[in-house]
Amino acid sequence: MARTEREVVTRLGTIGITRVLGDVLDQARLIRLANAVGLSYPGMRTQSQKRPKLIADLAEKAVRDEVAGVAVVRTLRKETRSAAKEWAELGAGARVERLTDPVHAATNGRLGAFLFAAASDGTDAPVEEALDKLLARVDAPPPTGESLPVSHADAPSREAQRLRKKCEELQKKIRYLEGQIAKTRDVEKANKRDLIQRKGELAEARMLAERLRKELDEVRGAKVEAPVAPKAGAPPTGWDEVDRSVRRLATEQRRLAHRVEKMADAGPTALPAELLAETLAPVAGALGELSKDVAALRRERRKDLQDQAKRLEEMAAAIQAARQAVEASPKASRTSARKKGDPERVGVFIDVQNMYYAARQLKGKLDFDALLQACVLDRQLIQATAYVVESKEIDQSGFIAMLQQRAIEVRRKTLKIRSDGSMKGDWDMEMALDVLDMAPKLDVVVLVSGDGDFTSLVKRVKSMGPKVEVVAFPRNTAKSLLEAADRFHPLDRRAMIRLAEPVAATEPEPAVATAHGSSEPAPPSGPKTSAAG
Repeated sequence: MARTEREVVTRLGTIGITRVLGDVLDQARLIRLANAVGLSYPGMRTQSQKRPKLIADLAEKAVRDEVAGVAVVRTLRKETRSAAKEWAELGAGARVERLTDPVHAATNGRLGAFLFAAASDGTDAPVEEALDKLLARVDAPPPTGESLPVSHADAPSREAQRLRKKCEELQKKIRYLEGQIAKTRDVEKANKRDLIQRKGELAEARMLAERLRKELDEVRGAKVEAPVAPKAGAPPTGWDEVDRSVRRLATEQRRLAHRVEKMADAGPTALPAELLAETLAPVAGALGELSKDVAALRRERRKDLQDQAKRLEEMAAAIQAARQAVEASPKASRTSARKKGDPERVGVFIDVQNMYYAARQLKGKLDFDALLQACVLDRQLIQATAYVVESKEIDQSGFIAMLQQRAIEVRRKTLKIRSDGSMKGDWDMEMALDVLDMAPKLDVVVLVSGDGDFTSLVKRVKSMGPKVEVVAFPRNTAKSLLEAADRFHPLDRRAMIRLAEPVAATEPEPAVATAHGSSEPAPPSGPKTSAAG
């Protein structure tokens, strides 16, 4: 029978866990695990610690703290799935050989994975005895993943050399399969991003279809009204041409009336045919031009109605196709409820634009390490996503690389400038869709923004079950967002890196400070300039 997480920690002990962590996890995963279990160093950052010290501290905390031990064992089980499958296929003799043969003990750092598999299984007495002997030999963690020392008396024979070569071949196959698994995971992530993008496009298409439907209803029910005078500077339209023709006709009518009055005053004399033709010619010409303009406007109006009907049909087809694509896509399975004693599952969603301007008002730069610690605390971090608006004039590759080094998924969008000078670059809709998509898998949703536009989103997520926490600067947080959230974590200057000098208003956008004090290009100024919404 497989052991529980706490039994595995007790069976391995501090030395065994140290060896398993050193063989299985790389530096990035160690840092991520340390942040997840709440391992901190006052005055220092976790990633600045050396690997041996980080491994030793994680092992001690796993033995001392039950919640931390459960998190460490679950992480190791996830990282040693391939070794666990290989272990399950071995017989009792082969398992004992994996733990006692010095050749296998020195094979590419695989000893830690087998050591963890043996401690998790705990069914065969010979395996338990071999595990006790192996734990007695592991007296210190190898700092760079080296194998246990092998004495001259245990020099490998020809059979051992053959087995070593065979093991190396298997290792190559395992590395190839791991690469294929990584590629498959990348494809899965790309499919998820594409699905989220399709959802956003579907929402935009629905809004556009509704707007076009309203316009079509207005066009069908509208009656012919008097033309409205165009605004100053507006391009001429067909109604402008009609207005000018009517004004010309009115002028000719007034001129004709004036000449008729003069002739009436002169007495009842017969009008010459030439004078009558000369007088009525401008009126006839104006009437002809007016008739042509009205006919042209009718044709244009009929063409516009046909174009709008065609666009509505295309939009309806696009909406139907998008709906079918969404329904056909694999739906994310809802995770089971959190067990008693397990840490809460946390998802962090960072509105970079909003937090950047809020920190700049305090003449500082945001420290993302301090921000993550304030969001996660002693809970389990499931996902951290930052939403960045890019500008073609500013290189933000360093800033994005800094976020990715902290295991933060970065979603980017290019700032769009319309023909009228207005800009579009907000993430409100996509960010809301991501939160709603991840809500069934989380216990706590942490929203790093003070934008009041997210008030309705907070209420919607709370109705789905997870708690919602808001992390932002108090002076830049909307009151409606504070009232809707379950908890508010106020940020102060401890979560910032102070600037040496204030930034002039006429200078380019300042840089956002990284966790090591260097600076990267700041997010370009988007259409939102108010942090509180």
